[in-house]
Amino acid sequence: MDGNNQQFQQQAQPQGGPANQYYQQPQPQYGQYTQQGQPQYTRQPQYYQTIPGQGFDPFAMPGYYQQPAPFDVKGAKKHFSGIGLSYFLFGVIATVVQIIAYFVIDALNPGLWDNYLFTLLVGLLPMYLFGAPVCVLLMKKIPSEKPERGPWGFGRFIAGLIIAVGLMYIGSFIGTYIGLLIESFAPEATASTNAVQEMVFSGNTLINVVFMVFVGPVVEELLFRKLLCDRLRIYGEAVTVWISGFMFGLFHGNLTQFVYAFLLGCLLAYVYLKTGRITVTIAYHMLLNFIGSVLPLLALSAADIDGMQEILSSGDADLVTQFVEDNIESFAIYVLYALSIFGFMIIGLLLLIIFAACGKIRFRPGRYTLPSGKRFGIVIINVGMILFILSEIAEILINMFA
Repeated sequence: MDGNNQQFQQQAQPQGGPANQYYQQPQPQYGQYTQQGQPQYTRQPQYYQTIPGQGFDPFAMPGYYQQPAPFDVKGAKKHFSGIGLSYFLFGVIATVVQIIAYFVIDALNPGLWDNYLFTLLVGLLPMYLFGAPVCVLLMKKIPSEKPERGPWGFGRFIAGLIIAVGLMYIGSFIGTYIGLLIESFAPEATASTNAVQEMVFSGNTLINVVFMVFVGPVVEELLFRKLLCDRLRIYGEAVTVWISGFMFGLFHGNLTQFVYAFLLGCLLAYVYLKTGRITVTIAYHMLLNFIGSVLPLLALSAADIDGMQEILSSGDADLVTQFVEDNIESFAIYVLYALSIFGFMIIGLLLLIIFAACGKIRFRPGRYTLPSGKRFGIVIINVGMILFILSEIAEILINMFA
């Protein structure tokens, strides 16, 4: 026993050192092996190495410290240019096919233009069958990022609908007055004309309901919310909302529609980003088209507005009074509809202001943040976006003065 204790003390105490000190083994360096034969590594700080031509990706190496790279302005402009070019070709291809179809029908059977359904299909099918597929194929090549799913209960849905209806009517009034102002300087222009309203009041009601309330909202939401917003989201929700709303408004090709389409496009983009569900924005779009197109038709038909305008133009107060008394129920429906419009405008605007003041409207950042002072140049001053904007302005002017 004494011999074993003496041997242990000799192993524990280095030569020349005091008896109460223990020998400290040197710590293995990075990549060396311990006495047990296992490597002992020391975590070193990791830095993100940028790839030439690509910007900094904060999600590329989770769990490691990443050093931000300089913002790739050229790459960002290419991204937005690709988006603008996709929608530019969408409009150009659809227009070219429409023109070809018009010439062919005029040459073969001009009487087909008397059929409202046929005329409507000639205007819509080139967009759905030719323009839209090309746009989708081009946009699929652009990086995208889907929004996360978020709650959107019944209360939010109703509040959002009230705000949307209010913005729709506010934008419609603003667009109409801008058009009237332009017409005061250029009487030959038709800037205050709403193409959708003309189609609603002159066409078949059932056909209008099918295309405006069901077909149109589905196609437009897939193209301008799902397809577009997914590819704008990497630059933040604020950029996504404003740019998608701007492009949606321009694509209508009508000055009167531009204002309310822009406002509704911004709102629907915001809802899509917060819910992550395109079905929610489709439901909104269907309800808005029903309220904005079908209900006015029913209200104006019930009130016999054409007859009312003829009597008002006569200037005979007795005839006006007699007309209202003879059509009191239908006229009351129209008055109720007109009052509801102003009610939606006031309540919707108040709700929007309240939500904004309470911080309920928030925009989350994206993977990349556009540098301050360069945002307009990156987003707008590129080949694709310039072509898209100029082509849509040209369409607005043609519709205004043709």
